[in-house]
Amino acid sequence: MATIKFQLQSKSKNAPIYLRLSLGRDLKKSTKEKTVYISFKRKTSLSINPKNWSTKTQLPLQNYADEKNLTSKLRKLNDFILDELNDSNSQGIEITGDWLQVKIDAHFNKVETKQLDYLSEYSIYFIDNLKYKVNEKTKSIGVSKSTEKKYKTISNKIIAFDNYQSKKKKKVIHTKLIDVNLTFRSDLIDYFSKVDKLSDNTIGRYLKFVKSICINAKKNGYQVSPQLNDFLGFTVKAPKVILSLEEIEQIKNTKFVSDAHEISKDWLIIGCFTGQRVSDLLRMNKGMIEHIQDYDFIVLEQVKTKKTVQIPIHFEVQEILNKRGGEFPPVFTNNIDSNKAMFNRYLKQLSKIAEIYTIVNGNKFDDVKKRYINGDYPKHELVASHICRRSFASNHYATELYPTPILMNITAHKTEQVFLEYIGKKPIDYSLQLAKIWQKVGKKKKKFNKQKADLKIVRKVSSLN
Repeated sequence: MATIKFQLQSKSKNAPIYLRLSLGRDLKKSTKEKTVYISFKRKTSLSINPKNWSTKTQLPLQNYADEKNLTSKLRKLNDFILDELNDSNSQGIEITGDWLQVKIDAHFNKVETKQLDYLSEYSIYFIDNLKYKVNEKTKSIGVSKSTEKKYKTISNKIIAFDNYQSKKKKKVIHTKLIDVNLTFRSDLIDYFSKVDKLSDNTIGRYLKFVKSICINAKKNGYQVSPQLNDFLGFTVKAPKVILSLEEIEQIKNTKFVSDAHEISKDWLIIGCFTGQRVSDLLRMNKGMIEHIQDYDFIVLEQVKTKKTVQIPIHFEVQEILNKRGGEFPPVFTNNIDSNKAMFNRYLKQLSKIAEIYTIVNGNKFDDVKKRYINGDYPKHELVASHICRRSFASNHYATELYPTPILMNITAHKTEQVFLEYIGKKPIDYSLQLAKIWQKVGKKKKKFNKQKADLKIVRKVSSLN
């Protein structure tokens, strides 16, 4: 059973009063020889002259009105902490020293400078501490700049949402962590969809970020909604647009007047035969080429996964390197984001010049509505940098020459299920691949048996003669 005691640790005239919360015996750490108790101690923000303190009752002496008032405050704090403890235990929230301090501050309406009980303020705190986050897979510390940028975006979205709600309801709205419930989820989805004009997949991804921030707050002792477990993001399957090998060849054979288009064409071809994300594609350079056992490879550590991949140099890639004196194509600018944006713009232009007109279903950004609209469009309008990686995976999947594990080693997908979802394929395609192989083997065997039968007939006729 949890107990609370108040203590002094100083003999000064204004000695701080501490609250000590004891939770009982720690079964994990206790042994037959030693009993370990779980307890946390934090300042209450109240103080007293030790002369007016009873070590027996562990409360102020009741000689004066001020001490009686102080006793009343401490008893109210005692009851508040026990009530909060029961609520937190029912929600499965871990009780820590930080939790205790947060609850003490909440009782006395003591607002910290950053007001971390608010979602927008905690999101900023969360971002500031991303540099200390340990990646469970790679065990590295910190996060990528792109991940940090994504959380900064959602932090700004939360602030914008609060401002929007404040204007709509004509009163100040400042969402608290505990208010991140299913009603808030619905309101946020409406805001993202109707005001920000975001795509369904972007909305689903942003909800996941909001939940991650709240889960982190819960771990640090902040009170969150009991509905947080049901605060789910979502993914809507998007159309998979790729360039076929024939279309890649069509672009390759197109003559471009613009140097930017020619450079983009070379990067496109390299991307379609290396299967890397644009963040890795556009930083490839001669120094990444390694000669291993009579073969040349592009060896790089992927920015997103931190995984080192060894990519055999395809003859189409080698042709471009030979054309450029062993060098990769130049980049458009040293700014990474600008480089990606320019590459995407040039890809659409050169695809149109190369007459990639096939009508396909996809999501296209509408400049008027400021959101992606699903529909049937000429493929050149949907071409973007990611088409390189997806084309590589799709064009070489389910063929005898390229077993799926080999492709996954290049793309760095961890499971076959994720790989198949990425290229929009189903496991049945594996069965179709096997059926084609068996059909081919069957035809060869049938042809061999026929030749063998014909040979027997020829031999029999020869023997008769």
